[in-house]
Amino acid sequence: MKLSKKISFLASYSLVLVILVSYYVGGPAWTFSGVVYAYLIIPLLDQFIGRDPNNVLKEEFEALVQDHYFDVLVYSHVYIQWGLLLWGCYVLSFDSLSLASTIGLILSLGVYASSIINVAHELGHRQHPLAQFHARLALLSVSYMHFVIEHNRGHHVHVATPRDPATSHKNQTVFAFWWQSVAGGYQSAWELERKHLERIGKSEWSTANEMIRFTVLPLVLLVALTVLFSVAVGAWAWIVPIYFVAQSMLAILSLECVNYIEHYGIVRRELAPGRYERVNPLHSWNANHFLSNLLLFQLQRHSDHHAFASRPYQVLRHFDESPQLPFGYPVMILMSLVPPLWFLVMNKRLEQWQERAYDANKITAVVRQFA
Repeated sequence: MKLSKKISFLASYSLVLVILVSYYVGGPAWTFSGVVYAYLIIPLLDQFIGRDPNNVLKEEFEALVQDHYFDVLVYSHVYIQWGLLLWGCYVLSFDSLSLASTIGLILSLGVYASSIINVAHELGHRQHPLAQFHARLALLSVSYMHFVIEHNRGHHVHVATPRDPATSHKNQTVFAFWWQSVAGGYQSAWELERKHLERIGKSEWSTANEMIRFTVLPLVLLVALTVLFSVAVGAWAWIVPIYFVAQSMLAILSLECVNYIEHYGIVRRELAPGRYERVNPLHSWNANHFLSNLLLFQLQRHSDHHAFASRPYQVLRHFDESPQLPFGYPVMILMSLVPPLWFLVMNKRLEQWQERAYDANKITAVVRQFA
């Protein structure tokens, strides 16, 4: 990896800086800056800078995996998210913002909160207890703690099959998918945890059930923040629970937009009833836009992530053979919210993928090349 790219991962802090600097320099009128940066400036820069097809060399792979610089980046965002959460409560409680500025600030902070689920996703795939703790801490801040169960033990097992609520179907709108993935993901996580407890001889309703904690803790946090800032203000700070719920909803729905994009219409071959081919790099949509990949810790190199889930973000690879998205995630999220446009663009690409996805020789070549 070139030193310039390694340093460029510092761009992951840019959204935080945009939100804070614009507020304290530009004033409350600039509270929409985070939204504008994420969904207008970044897509324009993505198109200007272009794509990054370069993969790390085999001889540098292990050194990059062991480089703690990349760990510091992801861990730091967990604390930044909590800092922004408290800062947002403070500003909304004590600064006299107009309705427009209030909405702008909540939306901008919600955009950053969306990215914290990706940080939790990265940490949740690591086995170290410290990483697992920080993944849960990050997800607590956006009320989506069960994601750490469902994503690892459910989604990665059943992706691109009818059993996966986080796999979108051809001609399914993102709005229908939201309900499928949010409700289905929670139900799946509860069932996965129930079966786990059954295997180790514990009751579903015991304190060992993480799903109970994952359901209760966000409610406790909401109440705690409301009481804390109400005491500080000297009156009920109703804006605090509104803000907490809104930024959580924005984070969750943005995540589900990303899930919708990553797996739209892709289905693994069923080799026998209920048994599917192994996940390979052809089973996820890939995007290789340089800037948005930096900001998202290379989440857009999703084909490699699903084929080799244990790989840390800094060594994820690009596959030309994977189905390719026309734009980075920010543009694709906006496109998904306009179903006719989405279907017009993506159905054609999906059909092209389907034409070559079931070529056994092609699949074998891809798996051997990138194993």
